[in-house]
Amino acid sequence: MPIEKISQASANQRAGRCGRTSDGICIRLYAEDDYDARPEFTDPEILRTNLASVMLRMISLGLGEVADFPFVDPPDRRAVTDGVNLLHELGAVAGSATSTGEGTGQRKITEIGRSLDRLPIDPRFARMLLEADRNGCVAEVLVIVAALSIQDPRERPADNQQAADASHALFADPRSTSSAT
Repeated sequence: MPIEKISQASANQRAGRCGRTSDGICIRLYAEDDYDARPEFTDPEILRTNLASVMLRMISLGLGEVADFPFVDPPDRRAVTDGVNLLHELGAVAGSATSTGEGTGQRKITEIGRSLDRLPIDPRFARMLLEADRNGCVAEVLVIVAALSIQDPRERPADNQQAADASHALFADPRSTSSAT
């Protein structure tokens, strides 16, 4: 799971779990002013995620156009367009799509799309695995997909770069030609 700052509401929910069955203590590893500067609520996931997998599932279930679906918090039209375009590029859907990506409701899931829909990962990674299977190199590509699907371990918090550099230095190998960034 990616490490990211959570909203005040999420922090309060986690604190509430400390005392679920008896008195508990919640220790937060950030300052109160950091907490106060966080947004009050987390944006709905539909507004902060890649919609390609959601759209692929909706198309496979025959739920109609994403733009017409009655979401509680409708996604941005650009996100819908990006999702449709990605599914076309991956060969997951066939049929009409306008330049805005909205189409006319005639999009159909392809055989590739059905296979992508069965894999519980991002459609781009699923497409890599399908092609790897076709080319007989699933084991090798599976390692690549696994590495791409996690947060970059080289990322360092901007406010703690010196401490991160010191921790990384423990694993430095003088024979390595790569430089730390």
